[in-house]
Amino acid sequence: MNADGVKGEGEKISADDPDIFDEDGLESLADLMSFHIRIMNMWISRFLEKHFQGTPLAGGTGKVTVLMMTQGQPGITASEMAIFTSKDAPAMARLVDRLIADGLIERRPDPASKRRQLLFTTPKGDEMVDLIKATIAKERSEVFWMLSDEEHDLAVKVLRKSAAAYAARRAGSSNDWVAPWARY
Repeated sequence: MNADGVKGEGEKISADDPDIFDEDGLESLADLMSFHIRIMNMWISRFLEKHFQGTPLAGGTGKVTVLMMTQGQPGITASEMAIFTSKDAPAMARLVDRLIADGLIERRPDPASKRRQLLFTTPKGDEMVDLIKATIAKERSEVFWMLSDEEHDLAVKVLRKSAAAYAARRAGSSNDWVAPWARY
């Protein structure tokens, strides 16, 4: 770095340098959480694409969430998962149809209601869940290597709180919303 604080050609950018964004004319975005979340979302998407390449999980969003929730809550409905995928009903239907076409989940009629369709993973879907779990076990070291354990735990706590509030608001109530898996 020269006397004016400008990095010279060939100088490495450090994750420990919070002013990295000031040098690129991004200072107005540097304090926006959404800006940093978008950057991390791109990085996480690339990480997942690398690990899911050549599988039905590659490309698009929502597949991991739907598959994990379907295995974790057999008989869950697409509408109960929509909050967690940020997809409207038509997009959610397309996602579920894609996972069914890929042989990862199946629909079964709800014996209590002729209109409701319950979702279950298939053996192939269970194999994909195993791949998901193996992949997310690497997330900490491959995506968030720069965070200490304390920083990682704090980041998860803040993001989890934000996501829960978003899901509650999207469900129409910030006070009495109940997660789909807690209703039964």
